[in-house]
Order: sequence, then C-alpha cells, then structure tokens
Amino acid sequence: MFERKYVINLPFKTDRLEKFQKDVPKLFGDIEVWPAVHGDSIRHPDWWQSGAGAWGCYRSHLQILEHCYQQGIESYLVFEDDALFSKNFDADYTAFINELPDDWEMIYLGGQLLHEIQHPPQQVSERVYIPYNINRTHAFAVHKRGYETIYKHLHDLMQPREHIDHHLGRLHESGRLKLYCPNKWLVGQDGGASNISGQINQACFWVDPEKITSRANWQNEYMPCVFLQATMEVAIELERRGWHRGHWQNEERLDRGICDAIASSDLKPGLMQWFKSVAPEAVREGLKCVCLFHPHLSWECVKGLPLKDLVKIKASSADDAEEQLKKHIAAHNNPEEQGLPYKHLIYHIYPKKGNGTWQWNVAELIKRIDMFDGMRTIGIATDETTDTIEDVRKAFENVRIDMFITAKNDPELGEVATFKQMLETLPRDPSSITFYGHAKGTSYDDPNKTRDWTSMLYEVCLDDPKHVDACLKQNPIAGPFTRGRWPGCNRHEWYFSGAFFWFRNHDVFTAENWKDIKKDRWGVELWPGNLFPLDQAACIFGQHCDHIYDQNVLDHIKGWMDSWKNRRREPECVSL
Repeated sequence: MFERKYVINLPFKTDRLEKFQKDVPKLFGDIEVWPAVHGDSIRHPDWWQSGAGAWGCYRSHLQILEHCYQQGIESYLVFEDDALFSKNFDADYTAFINELPDDWEMIYLGGQLLHEIQHPPQQVSERVYIPYNINRTHAFAVHKRGYETIYKHLHDLMQPREHIDHHLGRLHESGRLKLYCPNKWLVGQDGGASNISGQINQACFWVDPEKITSRANWQNEYMPCVFLQATMEVAIELERRGWHRGHWQNEERLDRGICDAIASSDLKPGLMQWFKSVAPEAVREGLKCVCLFHPHLSWECVKGLPLKDLVKIKASSADDAEEQLKKHIAAHNNPEEQGLPYKHLIYHIYPKKGNGTWQWNVAELIKRIDMFDGMRTIGIATDETTDTIEDVRKAFENVRIDMFITAKNDPELGEVATFKQMLETLPRDPSSITFYGHAKGTSYDDPNKTRDWTSMLYEVCLDDPKHVDACLKQNPIAGPFTRGRWPGCNRHEWYFSGAFFWFRNHDVFTAENWKDIKKDRWGVELWPGNLFPLDQAACIFGQHCDHIYDQNVLDHIKGWMDSWKNRRREPECVSL
C-alpha cells in the first residue's frame, strides 16, 4: 500500500523504539527508523514560539516529506514512536484500505478531530470518512499527489505559535487536500513523557469519527457558559461535579488559556478562543457546563462576549451554584419561557419558460412552506424569456406569501436583483432566523442538469428543522456544501455551493458589511463568506465539496446523502 514506511525516534529513546518495533503489526513489513531532530540540540529560529520539542517534531516530519518529494516516492506512511495500535488493527485496517478512494492525498490512521461538533466528519462509506480538521501526527500517510500542497503550506504559512499538527489542521479546513480517515481510530498514542511538552501523558485513543457523526444532534444539547464568581474551593468542587474549567491548568488550578487572555492586550478574542477549545470537550464528555472562572475577572469584563448563552452565577457554595444552574437550564428548556425562533423565508425565482424547472422548485418549497411561521417574501426577476409575474403569483395562490418583490432580470446579476430588497423586509430581532433559497437550475434548458443537487439542498435545509435550530444555536449562519477554493472571492474565502442557507437575523443585521453584496451573478452565493469566517458557519452537510456539476462528484455526494439520511433516522441515544 505504501512505498515507504517510517517511525520517527530520538536515538537516545531506545526504550520507546523497542516497544514500537515489538508492537507494530507485521503486515507493514520493514519500517525504517528516521532519526528525529532533537529540538534541545538544534536551536530553533527566533520567530518560533512553540518550544524546542515542537520545533523538532516539525522539522522531523518536514524532512521526511522533503526526502520523499525529492526522490519521487509514490507514498509514505509515518509513525511516531509512541504509536499505540488497536486490538483488531489488522482486520480494521484492511477493511479501511479496501474502501479508501483512489484519489486520496493524505490519510490519518489515528488522531483527534477538532471543531467536530460544528463540522462533524462526512461519511463516504462504512469505513471511510472525510474529516474537517485532524490534530496529532502519530500515524498518517501522504501520497505524492499531495506533496506539493502540503510542502508549500508548511513553508509559506507556518505560524510561530502553532505546532505542525495545528498548522496541518488549517490545511485540512481549507479543503485543498483529499483527506480521509477511518470510521474508528486504528492508532492511538501510548502513555509516558511527551517529547514536545515533557508532561506525563496517559495512553489515549480519541473519540472515533463514526461516534461523532452518529451524534449528529450534539448541538441540540444545551451547554451554557457560566461566568462563576466564587472562591477557589467552590470552583474546584464544581469541577469535580462536572463544571468544565479547562484541562490545561497551571499549579494554581487556573486554566492557562484564560490566564493568557487576561495577560494579553485584547481580552475578548483570547476568551473566545478558550471557549471554542473547551466547549467541544464539555459536550463530548457529557459535562454540565463550560465554566469561565478566574479571580481577576469581573462580569463587566466578560458580559460583552459574543456568546448566546453566557450566564453569571455568584455562589457561596457548590450547592448554591448547582441550584442556580439547575434553574437556568430549566428555564431554557421551557418553551414558554425560552421561545422558539421565528422562521422567515426569502426566496428568489427566475421563471424561465419551457423547462418546467421553476415550477418544480416552487412545488418543492410549498411542500415545506408550513415551517415558515414568520415573514414569507418571494423575489421574482423576469424578462422576455420568462413566464409572467402573475404566473408565479398563481403558483402560490393557495399559500400565504406576505410580499412579492419584482425586478427586471439582469443576467449579470442573477439573484442579486432582488436579494437586498428581500433582506430589508426581515425583522432584526434576536428571536428570528431566516432561510434563503432560490429556484435553482431554471436557466438551463435541460431540467435534469441540477435536479439531483437541488433535491439534496431542499432535503438538507428544510427536512430537519431541529438540526437547523441546533446549528444556529452555536453559529450565526448554516448551510450545506461548504467550499473554500476560490481565493479572493470574498472577505473570508469560502461559500455555500448552491446558495441555500439559514442565518440568525440579529447577527446578520449587526454586521457592519451586511449590505455589501457583490454586483455579479455570484453575489448572493459569496455573501455569507463576506460576513462570517468559516469557523462561525455550521456545515449542515457536505463540507469541502468539490465542483458538484461534475457527475462523478455528484454520484459520490448522493451516496453520502443516503448515509446522512439513514443516520438521522437512527435513535439519538448513542453512547460516547
């Protein structure tokens, strides 16, 4: 399967190498020992701020990549010497490799998924998944198809405070790499002293991709962030009871991420970064809440954080704090007190004559129209090739539509012709969310050109409203088919391919640039990525999609769609 196999080992770590060579599955045959760069012996550049061990790890992996790239080696597999193999490795590995797509550029046999609640891995087959971001470098493989992309990324964009696995994770998120992983991790990391941090770590296999995707409604689980005002003794007792204060604590039992944020010149971004790190851990581990605690923090400092569910609890005892949290969660879960979001609709139609496509789209929308209990607005752009405005109105004659906005069609603008006017019809309160869609494929003479793709767009966006609500609890915008391979297309260089999406009204209308809509036919599609970075956009389905007009790509996605629908029918009580 792999032309070369390596294990990275510091020459004086003979005990770790002996254990690895004893435990490594025989099916790999001979594995070459690659002498690791010792960060304590080779001084790292002044710009590097992640420590000597992390520099040695980065350089060791880069040396292997450079060697294989230069020698034209077809592919290589690399282990770190603390790799720990699963009990059923041989059978599970063989099954994974047999299902691995031929276009792979990088695969991970072990790792830790990051941002997995917001961006769960996409199932390709029973044994193969496409992850969003994988951390750790103890067991991965690279094909020569990916050498150039990875090599340039590691040289051009390396950040001074990132380890190599963090940096590779940003490449994964970009979607510029054909990246796969198994349904369950085949390689973990053994316990012992870390070469990078020097800390004593426990043996670990992280949460399997299949378990994460089976919990597709993770975001439904209410997880408030509590700002705790209490003594250290109370905070420690609450941590024992399941209040998550962060795993990366110092000698004073304070989270280092919070300490770093307080010491920085800009507090809020540091605290938000801390929250994004610990919130997934709290959900994964079934804990009660994320707990923001530090003796030097005040409510005035933190109340402006852009968190939807930030609650202040001032308590004299752990019991007191628990009772306050219990009441808060009870109020949140009471629909009469909490209130469900109003769902609004804005929808664009170019009613081209003759192919029946706009009528088919309208029929698909009307099937789901009752979910929209708020404002319903239809935009219509007509010209000499279209049916009339009255024809479109008649198609909606048996359902409530609050407003029709009309415009002369401009092929250079497409959906932009009515988009801003439709946005301006919407309420801007925090209790509102809005779906944008359009009659897709109407400009094509062949009605089948986009029919399968469009069917998936309607199903993903409108057939599981609970999942949409869950996505919008944590994110200002959500939609299917994220794509980020269009440099300079908008401020944050990503978009929802197909331009079907949901958003929280308040977040959109408080963004300074919400009126900045590009004046061309892609303007609406690019608009979400102009407002929000990708890490604030929930991908409901189909992250890092390729060009969906390609029939081979579409066929793959249709297979993933079947798996996605089957998972949504499964019970939600899957244990982690």
